[in-house]
Amino acid sequence: MSSLPLVHGDGVDLTAMIAGKSNPHPLHEDLKAAHDLVVADALDGDVLDGADLAVLVQPRALPPQDLVALDDYVRGGGRLLLFADPVLEWAGGRGLGDPQGPLRSSLMSPLLRHWGIELLDPELGSVRLKPSGALLVHPGRFAPLSGKIGDGNCEIENQGHVARCRRGRGRAVLVADADLMDPALINESAESAPANRRFVATLIADLISKDTS
Repeated sequence: MSSLPLVHGDGVDLTAMIAGKSNPHPLHEDLKAAHDLVVADALDGDVLDGADLAVLVQPRALPPQDLVALDDYVRGGGRLLLFADPVLEWAGGRGLGDPQGPLRSSLMSPLLRHWGIELLDPELGSVRLKPSGALLVHPGRFAPLSGKIGDGNCEIENQGHVARCRRGRGRAVLVADADLMDPALINESAESAPANRRFVATLIADLISKDTS
C-alpha cells in the first residue's frame, strides 16, 4: 500500500494505463516476481489474513479500523515493513501541491505512538547508512516516547533512521524515509541504486525469514 506511483510508475495517467504503457516501480516488480503480491486499497482482517508480509510505503491516512487491523496483524505474528517520511521530496509524477499526488508527510503517528515511538523532523542533509550504503534523502528520525508503557518493544538504530519493533508475536521494521525509493536513486543512480535496492531486499528477506530467536 502506498500513495506513491509504485504500481504503474511515475507520470503514467489513466490513458497510458489503458494502453498498457505502465512502468512499474522496481520494488513492485521485484515483489511481484518473487511473491504472491496483493495490492490493497484498504487494510482489514480479510486482506491481512494469511499475509506473510505487509509493505507500506508512505501510505495515505489510514482510518482507525485499518490501524487497529494492522496492529492486530502484527500482534498475531504478522510482519510489517513501513517507510514513513516526515517530508517527502519525490514528486511522484505530480506537482508538490497536487492533492492527488503522494502524501507529503507521513500520517502514521497514531500507530507509532501506540507502539511507544514518534517520527521526528527530517535531517538537514541526506544520510548514507552503514554498513548497507543506502542513501536516505533528508530522513526523519524515530525516538522513544518518554514514559510510554506497552509491548511495542522497539529498538532504534542507525542514528534513529530505522526502528525494529516486536509487537506480540510479530515484528516490524520502520524506515524514516520514503525518498530512498525515488526512481532517480533506486533505478538510475549508479552509486546509490544498487545499495538502496539491496537495503530494501535485505529488510524484506529478514522479515519473511523464520524467526528462530
